[in-house]
Amino acid sequence: MIDTMDELSVALRDIQACRVTTLHLTFTPGFTARLTDAALLEALVTGLPMVEGLAHRIVRSRGRGAVLTAKLRYRQGVRMLDCYRGSRRWTLTNEENASLAEACAAVMPALPLENEQARFDFLYDLVCRRVTYVHTAPGRKGYERLVGAASVFRDGRANCQGFSDLLYLLCGLCGLEVEYRCQQGERHLHMWNRVRLNGQWHDADASRGARKNPDAALHD
Repeated sequence: MIDTMDELSVALRDIQACRVTTLHLTFTPGFTARLTDAALLEALVTGLPMVEGLAHRIVRSRGRGAVLTAKLRYRQGVRMLDCYRGSRRWTLTNEENASLAEACAAVMPALPLENEQARFDFLYDLVCRRVTYVHTAPGRKGYERLVGAASVFRDGRANCQGFSDLLYLLCGLCGLEVEYRCQQGERHLHMWNRVRLNGQWHDADASRGARKNPDAALHD
């Protein structure tokens, strides 16, 4: 039973860590009375940054707490890295497998570097130079290819979700501890990464880095 927003945040972190795909959460009546559906959905969006798709249902019963059920689909970079680590590449699509092979080759120069900061700098620069920032609203033509690591690596175009997904994959392939961060604004959602280097966490926003890089490849 979830009684506070802090408890919900802890539950969401555990859900992602275990790669749970089917979610069932029950909230106490007191917490349900204080929590709006809009606030709950915003908490899910920002609290599950590894998740790309969320098919959910909220049931409120009079005198009882709300019940949330959902099916989660994890981001392409998360699935690709998990399959690579678990030797389950056969579950990936042909494009995902091809992109994963190319990504493994691209990060090879960083692997011998013992310093984590040097490894990360190589990967960050690789992403910023290889990928151009493109802003396209959800539902518009081409949007789906801007958000996933496989298509972003091959096409060289991404929005902030695509940048964070690709950087997540590349850092994971190089043994760096990395995670997503997500912030819901008034008009848009922004995503970036946090990476652990030499025992400390640092923010890393490759989408902004690419827009500041005059040497980044240009695309129509």
